[in-house]
Amino acid sequence: MVKKYSLKFVNNGKPFVMPKWTVGKHRAAIAQMNAEGKDIPEEIKNDEFNYYVIYQTLKQIDSNVSIDDIRELHPEDLILLFNDVYNAGKEGIYFQEGQEKKPRKKIEKSTGKKK
Repeated sequence: MVKKYSLKFVNNGKPFVMPKWTVGKHRAAIAQMNAEGKDIPEEIKNDEFNYYVIYQTLKQIDSNVSIDDIRELHPEDLILLFNDVYNAGKEGIYFQEGQEKKPRKKIEKSTGKKK
């Protein structure tokens, strides 16, 4: 089952499916935040990054979405939306059962004494 989302400021409230989050979008979010937020103090850059992550996806759905629309979300809605945007398309990495792990090389510890 595909999860559908609806936000009043995206496509006039019509439901949409969340596009996959990609490395390209991640880089674009960082670049845009750095370009537009040169005066952003370091201590709030993580919070600002959340806005740009959401913005990169929502503007793909509706070009009329603005970063200010996202800034006006309720904090709990912002957290939930960020998690869903960021995890969209995540498949996970699984190791097959029975696969051998590479043995680690033994590192001999030095006792500091010369032989």
